[in-house]
Amino acid sequence: MALIIRDQEDLDIDWAALLKNRSCHYVSVAMPGLTVVSANIEHAGGFDTRQRNDLMMKVNHARETGTLHPRVNITLIPSPSANYTGMDVVQYHHGDYPQEDVVAHILDAFEANTKHVKSDKMYFDFRCLCVSDTLYVSCLRKAMQTLPKQVLPEVITWRPGIRF
Repeated sequence: MALIIRDQEDLDIDWAALLKNRSCHYVSVAMPGLTVVSANIEHAGGFDTRQRNDLMMKVNHARETGTLHPRVNITLIPSPSANYTGMDVVQYHHGDYPQEDVVAHILDAFEANTKHVKSDKMYFDFRCLCVSDTLYVSCLRKAMQTLPKQVLPEVITWRPGIRF
């Protein structure tokens, strides 16, 4: 399937309902705080703030993609930095991860979908995070080019530079 690039914000998407109904697989960077991914983990996944931060910290510390399936269809890719308490920033990598690492993390998300989640719709959300959404959308395109078309679900992301 082709990549669908949205121009508008997600104000028309009821993430909690989509995720609770298992109608999609949501993939984002493990960035705690006031982010869409944090809200989705808490509201759709039923995790509290401490649990959410612990999950994100594990992904970021290991520098490996992690899925919250089967509890909720959310996959986290590592963030180069994170702020878990509002007072400190933990650096895992100076600047964004290299392109080849980001592509590998995205491919891991596709593998989680193929083997475990099995959703026919994946949202890759790189908006309003402390990463280059331009880099991450470019890496998503590269990752998709390496996969057989028959294993690709409907893939949706947002045009880089979209702000709420």
